[in-house]
Amino acid sequence: MQTIVDPEHGFTFGEALYNVGGVYGPLRNRYVTLLLVHEGTAKVTCDDEVTIVESGECGVFRNEQYVLFEYDRGRVSWCEGSPGTLTESIAQRLREVPAKIPISEPLEALQRLGVELGSGSTANLNMLRNALGQTLYAVYFHEAHVSERDRHIPRPVHRARNYIEENSEKDVTINSLADLVARTPQHLILSFRKHIGVTPARYLWQVRGKRARHLLLHSGLTIAEIAYQCGYKNPYHFSRQIKQLFGMSPTEVRANMGYHKPSEVAEDTVDIAY
Repeated sequence: MQTIVDPEHGFTFGEALYNVGGVYGPLRNRYVTLLLVHEGTAKVTCDDEVTIVESGECGVFRNEQYVLFEYDRGRVSWCEGSPGTLTESIAQRLREVPAKIPISEPLEALQRLGVELGSGSTANLNMLRNALGQTLYAVYFHEAHVSERDRHIPRPVHRARNYIEENSEKDVTINSLADLVARTPQHLILSFRKHIGVTPARYLWQVRGKRARHLLLHSGLTIAEIAYQCGYKNPYHFSRQIKQLFGMSPTEVRANMGYHKPSEVAEDTVDIAY
């Protein structure tokens, strides 16, 4: 991300309400702009490429010569920075990122914090604003990567994954999933492993484990209550699975507030940079 946006030059946040539409630009200097369209529609001309960003969408625009923003009536906000130097491999990866993605809750929250900081300039304020900017862009590119990856996932795998996420506390079997998506169990297992990286059964235990960890950290439920709420057969099975997933028992997860030992501490590793 730091090759796309140069963190040394800082970030600025802003927002605007266009009651009857408007135009911003053309800007002739080089910029990187993360534009969020909360209401209305934006037409962005970045060098010679035109992108229409609809309400509820956002996109990153990195211009070399000029950038022009044209708005119909609505509300937009942005986080602006200076472009870094792109290697060819990073430039290729940037070209593969979708031109726009939906505005997620994390993107919305980070952008709102940045706007609320205002335009003042103090050492602490600038440091906080730049940290928010770097985080916002990192979240955007992470979500854009996930969005691009999901475009290539077959619909039956999507449906099976969504069903697991929404029904993880139930007795989900490979046969019931296969029936749901009209595939054989073996075909679903192979396709799920190819596109998600694990089998449906393993993914189910991961989803259950993440939900259980959240409840351990953020609820007053007993370990047994959490186990049954998350679809585990009994507290013993629950404890064993949590230990495998997080390296700690449920009691230790709760006592340590989710702290995870870094690998260099846990495994006495050495970091070597070339």
